[in-house]
Amino acid sequence: MSDTPFSIEMTTVGLVLWNPTNEDLEMQYAGISIGLKAGERQTFAIKCAMHLLNGFGQRGLTSLTHGCDEEKIGREAIQRNRDFKEKQVVEYNQRNENRKAMNLGFLPPTEQLKKYAIELGLKLLEPYTVRDEERAGITAAKQENEALKQEISELREMMKEFMEGQKPSELRVKKDGKWVKE
Repeated sequence: MSDTPFSIEMTTVGLVLWNPTNEDLEMQYAGISIGLKAGERQTFAIKCAMHLLNGFGQRGLTSLTHGCDEEKIGREAIQRNRDFKEKQVVEYNQRNENRKAMNLGFLPPTEQLKKYAIELGLKLLEPYTVRDEERAGITAAKQENEALKQEISELREMMKEFMEGQKPSELRVKKDGKWVKE
């Protein structure tokens, strides 16, 4: 952010923009970077001011006119800023939940997003590793599969021994829905 006046600013005719939030806003207009620090006010040409308001109004940037209720305007702008930050954190979490459901990788949060979450007391989703989860599932399925194969093998062996130990006259078969000796 620069303290030098820009060619797009006007001090005699224009619109006063105010940043009542707790974050510095970095903006651009006509290829020129404009910074408005937290709590700062600056007068801009009408077209520039309208452009900046359209782009940063949801983040709390607001305009002031002669005789306005600055306290009310400031509260509303701060609430818009809070809503913006909350929306950023919620959408980040939703995006990662969707990616997790689709077995896609985790998107790490930006430093700014981490600051928003801390400021608002919101939780950011923890990183996950899809491949580790898949590996753990595959390993568990393999172990279960091997155990089942062993059980089936034992049951076959027991059945074979049982059948060999039976006398032919003692074998039972099902006829007309009932078990009878053969």
